[in-house]
This record gives sequence, structure tokens and C-alpha cells, in this order.
Amino acid sequence: MPKPEENCPKCMGTGHIEKVSEGPHPPVFERCSCVVHKDVIANVERGMPGLSKFSKIEKSGFIEKLNENLWITAGNNFLRHLRHVMIRQPPSYFFKVVSDAELVTAWLSSISLKGGEIHDADAYMVSTRFMTIPDLVVPPDLVILRMGVKVARNSAAPEVLAEAINTRFHEGKPTWVWDEPSHPLNSGHLFWSGDVARTLTHFERIQKKSSSKVSQSNTSTTATISSVSGSGSRKSLR
Repeated sequence: MPKPEENCPKCMGTGHIEKVSEGPHPPVFERCSCVVHKDVIANVERGMPGLSKFSKIEKSGFIEKLNENLWITAGNNFLRHLRHVMIRQPPSYFFKVVSDAELVTAWLSSISLKGGEIHDADAYMVSTRFMTIPDLVVPPDLVILRMGVKVARNSAAPEVLAEAINTRFHEGKPTWVWDEPSHPLNSGHLFWSGDVARTLTHFERIQKKSSSKVSQSNTSTTATISSVSGSGSRKSLR
């Protein structure tokens, strides 16, 4: 258990508070919010190191979409939305931001175990941390696949992405695929193929709302994202 706040007015530094109960029962205690908060922050950092340090926003429509499959095209501002969502989940909620490079590394690990020949500039990154793609993507309640990290060519990259997504489908767990406007996941992308395109037809498409005037000093905490449904209608996530 995290160390409680020494000057916490609720628990007086004990880390727990007594629940009000009626009748001649033994006292019942619950963890103080100062301890729970630290647990939540630790869980957010496990999901993605540094995520808890992103600036706060007032609200985010993504909080209603935890159980849906999303294809999100947005810049780093998306991480503010992700923080907003995950900081409001219990410490037991298991999410993970997985880069496309990590997907290939897990796939390379399985190839190396079989004694196969590896043709990938990132082969030196192969480790025993994740031996297969399912080892990497199956356990979490939600996986956010961050595209655009891997640069070195690998002819199997699209198949690796499709396998990761289909594995999540098979497990009945939601997946968010996140690419950036400057490097969208489409024809010419290292991880793009017809199979990937067909797989993503099952995802709700969410894109950052474009604007002709963008101020570098803009500090708005309610960045707008437009959601494009299969019928072509749009709605805003704020």
C-alpha cells in the first residue's frame, strides 16, 4: 500500500478511516482517499509512463467509450484525454499503451524462439519480456495501439498489427488504434494493408477536428475531436 499523507485531515496519516456502522459490530475500516489517489496515479503510470503528468482537461467524451473499438487520429493532445479517462478508473483497471514497435518486437521474439531467420533492423531489441503478441495484448482490459513509433522496415508489420487486433477481437476486449494526422494509418504506411483496412471497418472512426486557425498559445482544456460514424454523421467529443 502506498504511504499515506502524514498531514491528511481525514485519516491523520494512518491511511484508513473508520466507516460509520450501526449495531454492536467490530469497527470496519476503508482506505483513505489519499492512499487511493496514489494507487490510481501508480496505475496510470503503469499503463503509460509519464501519462499522469499531462495537463488536466475539464471533460472528455472518451470516458463513455471504454468498451468500444476506436480508430483515433489525433496529435499528442489525445494523451490529455487519455489521462482524464484513466485517472477516473479504479486502481485495478488494467490498460496499456502499446507502440507498433513493441508489437513487432513481440512477434520477433516468437520467431527467434522457433529459430527463424530475422530480417529487421530492430532485431537487437528482441527480449524475453513478451514472447508472443498475445503475451503483450491479451491481459489488459483496454489496449491503446500507438502507431508511428516503428521506423525500420519489416514486411510482416501489417500482419502483426492485424493479428494483434484480431486477438483482441477474439478475447472480446476493446482496442483503440491511435495514429497521428502527420502520419496517418493509410496507404503507404508501414503497417497498412488490405487486411488491416478490413479489420478497421469494425472500429468507430474518430478524428481531430481540423481548423484553419490554430494558435500556438491556445490553452483550451476542451480540445474538440470529431467522431465520424459509419453513416457519415459527425459529433463532437469534448
